Amino acid sequence: MKTTLESITKKYKDIEAIDNYSIGGGLDDNKFASRRHEDAKSDEGKLTLGKVNQLFSKATGFSIDIISEIIKYAVPYPEWHHAGALPKQYGGGMKKTYFLNSKEIVKIAENFNDIKAKLELQKEEEKKAKDIKQTKHQIQLEFLGKNAIQVTRIPEKPKYFHETDREMDGKYGWFTSYGKSYNLPEFYSGWKFESEEKYKEFLNL
Repeated sequence: MKTTLESITKKYKDIEAIDNYSIGGGLDDNKFASRRHEDAKSDEGKLTLGKVNQLFSKATGFSIDIISEIIKYAVPYPEWHHAGALPKQYGGGMKKTYFLNSKEIVKIAENFNDIKAKLELQKEEEKKAKDIKQTKHQIQLEFLGKNAIQVTRIPEKPKYFHETDREMDGKYGWFTSYGKSYNLPEFYSGWKFESEEKYKEFLNL
């Protein structure tokens, strides 16, 4: 039988996932995985995120990467449980396995195109905002280059000043001091304006 969004809905619509909170924490007796992970794995109303990605990729023809984005947008905080060990280069400890339940799977299947469209709109708006920010930053830099003097690590801020960094000279060299409370003098870097007029013009860009 061909996998479609309709067949996914039909399969999981009448399957109820089981809440396994009452099982309690701790490791399973036979595997390096939590009890809740093993319970979720055996629950027919739940699928691992990897399997959900594959299922919807097969049903829609979209790549796993695209499907993964859509599912993450639709269910930003899925259920997860510990299982397996992380390699030492990734910090060690236990891995996390993510699960989606039957209701979440059906919600995505029934509203797939709408969810995909909303995600694309959000990404487009984020790109526009990023482009606007980059353009504004470029305009500001050009204005600063023409109307202000760049200064580095000065002990006192001038009257009309656009600050770009604030630093301290510590035992191991210079470091950005925002949010720090060491008993050391602070030095300022940025752009100094000679007139209030040009400074206000910059602030209004």
